[in-house]
Amino acid sequence: MSKGATVYKGKSGQWAFVLHRVTGFLVFLFLLLHIVDVSTLNDPHVYNQIHQLYGNIFLRLFEVGLLFALLFHALNGLRVIMIDFWPGVIKNEKGVFNFMLSLAIVLTIIGGWFIVKPFFLGAH
Repeated sequence: MSKGATVYKGKSGQWAFVLHRVTGFLVFLFLLLHIVDVSTLNDPHVYNQIHQLYGNIFLRLFEVGLLFALLFHALNGLRVIMIDFWPGVIKNEKGVFNFMLSLAIVLTIIGGWFIVKPFFLGAH
């Protein structure tokens, strides 16, 4: 290897690995937030205030990002399972990654519309 060379080439497998870790961490942070949110059920006033805050457009956009993180993490996990259990089945790992990423993006756009639709239709 030449000086300054790296083993990381930026191929689809490496990006899938990095995005899987990042989305997993973000989903974990959401889970912690959700636990705190549910713990406020004993105080209806606080619970209602928190949910009014969740109705904010910025937090709705955050939810769209969370939806992408959940979809990507789940679909990439299925891709990893396929690679681990049936390594000969996937001949084109880059193609599977691109399909999975595209599917996550399309599903995020569809789901994201339902998350932010109240702001466009004035029913928030």
